Amino acid sequence: MRGKSTILALMMITIVSAPLVYAEPHDDGSTQTITGTETWSSDSLLDGDLIIANNGILTIDSSIDVGTGSSITVEEGGSLILNGALNSAEPVNRLFMEVFNTTVLEPYFQGLIDSGTLRVNFASEYFTNMEVYVKTNDVSQSWTGEDYLDFNVQFNDAPALVEFSGFLQYQVLVESIQAFDSNGAIYTLGADEWNHNNGVLVLEETNAKFSVSINGEFTASGATMTGAEIMCSGECHLDNSTLSWSAPINVQSSGALTAETSNINGSRTYEDIIVHDSGEITYDVSTMTGTGGPTDMWIRLLSQRIIETNLKDAPASVHFQGIGYQANSGDFILDENGAINLDGYNNPETSKYIRMTEWVDGNGDFHEEDGSVIITLNGGNSVWNSNYSITIEPAPKMPSYTANIALPYVVIDSIVPEDTQGTVDKGLGVMLTVSNTGDADVATNIKCYEGNDEADVATMFVSLTIGQTKEVPAVWYANSSGAKSLNCRITVPNFFNTLAEDVTSVTGTDSELVNFKEAEDLEDIPIILYAAIVIVIILGTVIFSRASAKKLAKQQSVDGQGQSKDYDDDGIDDMIESMDENIDSDDGHE
Repeated sequence: MRGKSTILALMMITIVSAPLVYAEPHDDGSTQTITGTETWSSDSLLDGDLIIANNGILTIDSSIDVGTGSSITVEEGGSLILNGALNSAEPVNRLFMEVFNTTVLEPYFQGLIDSGTLRVNFASEYFTNMEVYVKTNDVSQSWTGEDYLDFNVQFNDAPALVEFSGFLQYQVLVESIQAFDSNGAIYTLGADEWNHNNGVLVLEETNAKFSVSINGEFTASGATMTGAEIMCSGECHLDNSTLSWSAPINVQSSGALTAETSNINGSRTYEDIIVHDSGEITYDVSTMTGTGGPTDMWIRLLSQRIIETNLKDAPASVHFQGIGYQANSGDFILDENGAINLDGYNNPETSKYIRMTEWVDGNGDFHEEDGSVIITLNGGNSVWNSNYSITIEPAPKMPSYTANIALPYVVIDSIVPEDTQGTVDKGLGVMLTVSNTGDADVATNIKCYEGNDEADVATMFVSLTIGQTKEVPAVWYANSSGAKSLNCRITVPNFFNTLAEDVTSVTGTDSELVNFKEAEDLEDIPIILYAAIVIVIILGTVIFSRASAKKLAKQQSVDGQGQSKDYDDDGIDDMIESMDENIDSDDGHE
């Protein structure tokens, strides 16, 4: 007896401690959270917010009408299995079929064999510059805004053909097609009740009635959904199911969708499925049926298309071609951060088309953009004119991409003067060693400075390939005395802005100190020179005179005159001695 009581007590404790489980959805606008395993088997109404939490599993085998504004959220770790239906509790808005140039409608009035009138009822405004032609039974009429067009036809228990042509950019909506037989009976087909080629069902109001957000797992097998907005950020599976007015399905970057043997009709946009950024999709074209017409079965849409570069605020040009859904081409300039937004258009439609990189059209054919982007840093005409560019082909199909353009890095390794002493205004030779340690060739000028002032050194030109080092000679003319250092820098185009820091050392390189002195006063040099010339002339004259006198005396002696004469040259010697003293005195003064 005691054992039975214990078991009963344990069962009661288990029941009390177990979480509250709903056997059906709530309809009072509140929030319901499922944390365990639950199955809904009865048709009912869901009105409010439903949360399937981590480890929660909800299986719906019945038909659930969902109130407008309600939401279903499957959290990470939760699971929703739909074998029944989730349908909008409110009826779908009025349906129309949007027709385009080359659209063909095939209304079929079963069993009708009679001559009569085929009426096409329109529901859109007419623009005066439109040219809409409607052809039935080889009879063509122009639509100019009438509520309807009538055609005399012969019904043969076969689909009629209603063909549209002429217009390109304006919306034309067909609300219904009617048949009037010879007895006055009227037969009406709504916009969703005929076969068509290149037509699209649209709603009068395109907003969804309720939302389904999947962060965990969602499986629709043999299911029906009507009027839902579906956001897939987790694992989503469609198998043998029908989605009406529940498209586009948005597959987020973290989501993955598998779709097979299912029918998606009545998309609220021109896409049945939108795969965002790096979201995954497995779509069986052979078993899937889409909305049709120009509505793509699925597209990949990037949230943005930004290319960042290492060019900082240098005004580089960007050329792109073959980008996006419409293979757009164009030219831009990098912004102040060295980046470009390829979808930076004011027109939202153009921006969207630029961001579409893959798509499967209404015929089930896969397409992918074939684009390229060229980014070019433009230097000068004779210097910095190497190919500082990059071609990205194929264009990056991701929201953000970083492109590195190969650039040079020019450094002056050393500046070596030929001497540590120099004379003001007298040229002093210097040797510069310059290297390119970057990833691109370069041709550039070099300028030198004394402090903040430009030095009297001719501008030098040097061209360097990748990894090359050269010696560049120069002559330095200092314009004042003192200990000076020569600073030389690579000349970078002004419009490179802060990019200059990435292609050279903007502070340059300094030489060792050179002590410059003023040149000595050389005004007396001409006087001394003249004096020396005069002395040379006088000495030459004296020597010549002495030699002539001695020769004359010798000649007289030879002639027998018998007597030689001594010439007094003491005065000449005194004069030479005096001139020597004057020269020595001038040398001492100098």
